[in-house]
Amino acid sequence: MANLVGTALMNLLYRSPFNPKSTDNPDDALVDLVEGPDALPRRRALDLGCGHGRHSIYLARQGWDVTGIDIVGHAVATARAKAAEAGVSPRLIAGDVTELTQLGVTGGHSLIVDAGCFHGLPSRIRQRYVTAVTGAASPGATLLMLGLARHPVIKGVTADELRQRFRGWELVRAVSVAGDEMLRYGDGSPLLRRAFEKGWFDPWRYQLRRA
Repeated sequence: MANLVGTALMNLLYRSPFNPKSTDNPDDALVDLVEGPDALPRRRALDLGCGHGRHSIYLARQGWDVTGIDIVGHAVATARAKAAEAGVSPRLIAGDVTELTQLGVTGGHSLIVDAGCFHGLPSRIRQRYVTAVTGAASPGATLLMLGLARHPVIKGVTADELRQRFRGWELVRAVSVAGDEMLRYGDGSPLLRRAFEKGWFDPWRYQLRRA
């Protein structure tokens, strides 16, 4: 099961002023994948680190079969309430994203969304995440990841690390995300807002494809 110390740390970070308060707006890149000119077929999606459910709810509204997972229990409870209010029923689970099999999450997911989960994992369990995600992904699946390259507390994530860790995946795209775009997805303390405006955290969006 999830390490108790790690779970406690994630709960503290979730309430930290350095953690953006999520809005209900889906990321632009996800909207493009789902509604754009080259939209993906509506199949099964996995939302890792789903938080308050903005992406799980959005995908469910678009007709996807969605499972959202977050280790922070009160965030999942909020996501469930928001989903009910929106009239959709994504499967929302409080649990460890590195233990998908134990949570009953099997393969066949053609879209996997990670908007700030992997970049907060300690190094010692990152390969477990890769193994779990690869097992849950269908051939040709898309992994859309948003992560910070710099942060005062968490490790962050870079394109070089993804290339090294995600064997059997292709890094299709790595794009720097401007601060004004990040601020549309979440807000927080004045210090955090200034950090995003100045680009201090160096946010990036990565798109990977499973071979």
